[in-house]
Amino acid sequence: MKRKWILFFCLLCLFIAPAALASGGGPNLRVGLVAGQFSAEVESEGKIRIAGSGSSQVLAPGRHFISVKKGVLYADSKKLRGTMVSVSAVDAKKPVRINHRSYRGSLTAVLNAGGRNLSIVNTLPVEEYLYGVVAKEVMPLWPDEAIKAQAVAARSFALWHLDHSQYEGFDIKATDMGQVYGGIEAEHANTTKLVDATRGIVATYDGEPIQAFFHSCSGGYTESAGEVWSKDVPYLKAVVDYDQDAPNYSWTKSFTQVQLERILSQAGYQLGSLQGIRVSALGKAPLKWSADRGTSGRVKRIVFRGSKGSATLTGSKVRTLLGLNSTLFDVYIGTDTPQELDVLITNSYGYPVTDKKIELGTKQDKRGNAVGDLHLFSGVPGEKVSFVGGGWGHGVGLSQWGARGMALSKQARRKKDYYRTILAHYYQGISIEKLY
Repeated sequence: MKRKWILFFCLLCLFIAPAALASGGGPNLRVGLVAGQFSAEVESEGKIRIAGSGSSQVLAPGRHFISVKKGVLYADSKKLRGTMVSVSAVDAKKPVRINHRSYRGSLTAVLNAGGRNLSIVNTLPVEEYLYGVVAKEVMPLWPDEAIKAQAVAARSFALWHLDHSQYEGFDIKATDMGQVYGGIEAEHANTTKLVDATRGIVATYDGEPIQAFFHSCSGGYTESAGEVWSKDVPYLKAVVDYDQDAPNYSWTKSFTQVQLERILSQAGYQLGSLQGIRVSALGKAPLKWSADRGTSGRVKRIVFRGSKGSATLTGSKVRTLLGLNSTLFDVYIGTDTPQELDVLITNSYGYPVTDKKIELGTKQDKRGNAVGDLHLFSGVPGEKVSFVGGGWGHGVGLSQWGARGMALSKQARRKKDYYRTILAHYYQGISIEKLY
């Protein structure tokens, strides 16, 4: 497999798509805009051409629906021939919009295997695809080197998917299950300029584009792929992060005992009255070893104990059920105790002059009702369980806010192409190569 992908790409450049590649747009990528749905909205201010299997028909300007009925594709009430049809604008100045968004490249409606649902696929050169990705993933006015790092990561991730197809009829999803892709409306002049500045540059490992996972921020330390997905990837290791400016660097989400019991019950965990939660205390990263936490401190598993039994859940499952920002969290069970009191100061006539905060000297125990790694409910009025955490996302690979932090550092101002340093930090042992 070593350098197999690059060899294949070179052959592609020479024999398969010379016109597309001559412009520097890279290989074509098939993006699933709609995947596994019964219908999709198609609209245009001009006429829309639907073509496939030797037949063609034109839809009037306006809004229409391509759908699946009994294993057959339809455009509104008109039956379409074949399992794949192209969707295009008769007048290029009045582009077709899919679910209210317009896209570069071509559009295809594909009847999926079994004939139960369809996909809408946007096929376009990788570089043009990145125009609609990078501006969605980072703020367009961030430091240039952070945006360049994101562009290379997104390009590498897209090219990895070209060689590791997971879907029927397309290469990558247009959502956060792949990369968030917003089409033409999402593009921004500054991110487009920086995508162009890194055109064809890819992060590789062992000669192949890497699976360049990224996330918003880690909360101070990223996590290795092996700890999150139980599959080690040599370049996706836990490293210190520089995301302290991220709005979700730290967060807290609280529930009452009854709320937590209801959420668990609705998810199928009939535990009765909750008695406690077992998870070790969050320590300072990197953790050398923990049975229930990863290197960064992210929760791998957590136990909920109730009057009718207990349940062991993964950190990812708890994050989904409770809507937490990440799996990097500690648990606190107790009541909210005021730390200070606001006192109104008046003059001799009784009119307010100012106010003053008086410390009450009641420091709240961060451990709460905890005995070792078991956090217990006491049943006192006002008791809550708080998940006190940090970061946003799975925590693997490039931290977008961390990349921003590195790009604002003194080292970044002194070193040319600092985005390469950023990438080498978050993806250990990689090479940076220009493939086209």
